[in-house]
Amino acid sequence: MDDAALVKERIDIVAIIGEYVRLVRAGRNFKGLCPFHEERTPSFMVSPELQIFKCFGCGESGDVYTFLQKHEGMDFYEALKYLAERAGIKLKPRRTADVTINSQIIEANRLAAKFYHYILTKHALGRPGLDYLIKKRGINAGTIEKFELGFAPSNKSILFNTLTKKNVKGEILEKAGLVFKTDRGCVDRFRERVIFPIHNHRGETIALAGRILPEYDNGRSGKYINSPETPVYHKSTSLYGLNITKEEIRKTRKAVVVEGEFDFLSSWQAGVKNIVAIKGTALTIEHVRILARFADSLIMALDSDFAGDTAAIRGLGFAQNSGLEVRVADLGKFKDPDEFARADPDGYKLSLKNSLDAWDFVISVAVKRFDLTTGAGKAKASRQIVPIISTIEDGIVRAHYAQKTAIKLGVPLDSVLSEVEKRGVTKIAVQKVEEKRPIKTRRELLEERLLAISINKPDILDDNIEDYLLTPLNLKIAREIKKYPGSEKINLSEFGKSLPPELKDGFATLVMQDFSDSSREVEMVKKELKELVLKEKLTELSRKIALLEEKGDKKELTKLQKEFILLSRNLSEITKN
Repeated sequence: MDDAALVKERIDIVAIIGEYVRLVRAGRNFKGLCPFHEERTPSFMVSPELQIFKCFGCGESGDVYTFLQKHEGMDFYEALKYLAERAGIKLKPRRTADVTINSQIIEANRLAAKFYHYILTKHALGRPGLDYLIKKRGINAGTIEKFELGFAPSNKSILFNTLTKKNVKGEILEKAGLVFKTDRGCVDRFRERVIFPIHNHRGETIALAGRILPEYDNGRSGKYINSPETPVYHKSTSLYGLNITKEEIRKTRKAVVVEGEFDFLSSWQAGVKNIVAIKGTALTIEHVRILARFADSLIMALDSDFAGDTAAIRGLGFAQNSGLEVRVADLGKFKDPDEFARADPDGYKLSLKNSLDAWDFVISVAVKRFDLTTGAGKAKASRQIVPIISTIEDGIVRAHYAQKTAIKLGVPLDSVLSEVEKRGVTKIAVQKVEEKRPIKTRRELLEERLLAISINKPDILDDNIEDYLLTPLNLKIAREIKKYPGSEKINLSEFGKSLPPELKDGFATLVMQDFSDSSREVEMVKKELKELVLKEKLTELSRKIALLEEKGDKKELTKLQKEFILLSRNLSEITKN
């Protein structure tokens, strides 16, 4: 057995997919909302017996490797490696040529983070960074260790020289954004900065972020810099700390969202463990999709200035229109969560507990900015609030906030609704994927129903299956089921493996369905199928007879007419019983 087959055998697909999709048991399978398209009614099924998934809405399907490749953007080997680690299986060594660029970039980032952490915690060169973190920012040793914080000294090529000696290729360091080329060789991107390793939610080091120390800040470069966009790092999908906090978020079903690493770290030290950090004030749709796997509600702990940020408001809309509850913490006199959490940890946690509905907060902030005793002030407030209300897709919720706005501005509700209607509903959520449900005839649906029952009771398929199964695929599967020894319930895993490749998908579709298996149910389905099959055959014979009458082919015509009479009698017999 090769590595891929061994890993797949050891891994429970329900457990893996269940980390991304909330699954509930549905008969022999598990069901949930599809992660590949927007839907309100679950059509995404997972079979623990066949170790596959299938969405009956958009058509996506496959095994656990396919799921990770499609949902997480992994290549096959990345998925294999990830699952092997989960299963405790050591993979056979790969040739260097076979290792993907993505894997090499991740490994380069991991080594860089490890090196900078060593400098910070074990080397004299890291003393300025350690003093800054502990004495000026209040970050303790436990937090430094937990999040593997580091320090990049002034030396221009210390990282490049160290990692190339460890056989990391210079071109990989450049692709990872850890170094850049100059006329005098490769130079480290991060220098004179405290380093924050950035991980994906699986714990892989995908990038670094750096905050320049005050004594080195000459204004010529940004206070904060990140790794550039790479094949493994995209700012719009990155959530700092999620690899550590996802279990707490999953447990509480709530995620506190802050801006930046220090807001995150100070909150963590204050006891807020269900937290993530974004870069900037705006949630992206990708952030929302990731957080929705773990949480039902978001608490935004951001500078109140975000209420006037169009991108930030759009992010709140993404979250709410995706079904998440969105609330906002009032930071009061404090400029950010970092300052609040350090000065008053209990007060900070209370502000999170007493967070306000997001739209109430945003509207109240907008109202406070303007003098509502004047017409000009009301107009300015309206121009800021109306675009916000127009992002709310739910009509009832939109009307609720229009009414609140009218009360706050002291104007008739109709005037606010009129302004909202002028703009129309601003669509900010991702366009829903058109469902790919195949249109099936009643006969095809009944055939699948009967075959699904036969998986539990193979002996319901008698020797005359051609009398009630017309679809070639279903007929072939039925013949394979009839070969199954005995009348016991089929071992789905073994049976699925034994099928010819062209029948596997069809069989998987049947397994994903659950029907009752009473004798009455079986007889009713068989009877209706026989009626439908005969009616279809009679319809086809009628068409052929009409063509022969035009041609004047009496010999063939007589033959078909006799067949027509025989089938009609058969149909009459079935319908009488």
